[in-house]
Amino acid sequence: MPIVKIRNVSKRFGDVVALRNIDLEIEQGEFVVIAGENGSGKSTLLKIMTGLLIPDNGEVTVLGFDVVEEWKELAKHIGVALANERSLYWKLTGMENLEIFGGIYGVRDAKKKALALLERLDLIDVKDMLVENYSTGMRRKLLLAKSLIHSPKILFLDEILNGLDPKSMIEIVSFLEELNRDGITIVLVSHILHSLPSNSRLIVMKDGKIILDDALRNFKNMKTVKVKAVIGGEKIEKTVDESELTKVIKELTEVGAENIMIERDDLYAILRRIL
Repeated sequence: MPIVKIRNVSKRFGDVVALRNIDLEIEQGEFVVIAGENGSGKSTLLKIMTGLLIPDNGEVTVLGFDVVEEWKELAKHIGVALANERSLYWKLTGMENLEIFGGIYGVRDAKKKALALLERLDLIDVKDMLVENYSTGMRRKLLLAKSLIHSPKILFLDEILNGLDPKSMIEIVSFLEELNRDGITIVLVSHILHSLPSNSRLIVMKDGKIILDDALRNFKNMKTVKVKAVIGGEKIEKTVDESELTKVIKELTEVGAENIMIERDDLYAILRRIL
């Protein structure tokens, strides 16, 4: 049975239409990734699902709660982490932050739960450091810990992978996979797709509409790479099938190409070409 139900939801900001008649259902235990270019409506949709924004029309229920009428009760059962870090107290330590939010949610043994989360997210050695001295990766991990302090059934995460170093990103994705295996539903807005689990459900948005809803594995199986080089002082870039890579590199070297670089193609670039 779906734990998120969205029916005919629209949202405008002045003359800008952010969402256009969205219909969507999310099942218990899914790992859902919402992707799209800036302004596509993905963050607006997530904020409506969490009760942070009110839709202009339509109905949204999460865990059986109406997000407009019952948002206070809903907040006890969901975890939310947004890319901005304004919800953290920068002049307090990581441990103090978690204890405060544990108290707000009425968590029993909040200190014990906070310590367990800090340990799992590799923040235990900096638990007594002021958050203002944390790196970006540390703050994102603390945001994630904050969103989990009250043991929610579903996590809503907005761009928490952006701007992270590779090590921090891998650690956070690994933790999200672990949570999902334990039964927590994950709804993640992200531009970054290549490190996410292949069994994720990928929803792509454009101009306030859902234009694709499919398994991420169907796109990860596409073996394409980007080849960049400089020929005669001019930068070139081409996308080629992986099976053609050796041939393409040979051709480039024969014409005197310099600074040849190979990158696995960005998944969203693949989606743009398909759509």
